[in-house]
Amino acid sequence: MKVPAHRVYLRNTQLEANPSCQKQSNIYKKVLKSLSETPQINPLLVVKNGDKYKVVCGNNRYLAGKELGFKEFFIEVLPDEEIPTIQEAMLRYKQINLNK
Repeated sequence: MKVPAHRVYLRNTQLEANPSCQKQSNIYKKVLKSLSETPQINPLLVVKNGDKYKVVCGNNRYLAGKELGFKEFFIEVLPDEEIPTIQEAMLRYKQINLNK
C-alpha cells in the first residue's frame, strides 16, 4: 500500500529530529544510492497510529526517501510493534529478495 510521505514518521523521534549521524553510515549511503537508482522495493514496516504510520523497520529507507523527496512510501501495516511480528515480516522480504 502507498501512503503520502507526510503521514509517515519514525518511531525513533530523536533520529527523525537529527539524522545527521545516521546519514554518515555506509549502510545509509548504500540505501540512498539504491533508492536513487531503483524504486522502493521493500515496504517500510509500520504500525498505524491514528491517521499516521509509525516506522518500526526501515529507518534508512525512510530517511533516504525523505532526502530524495519521495512524495509517497510503500508500507506494510503490522498489527503491533512486537519483536516477533517485525521479525516475521522482515523474513518474508528477505526470502522474496533472495528468490530474485
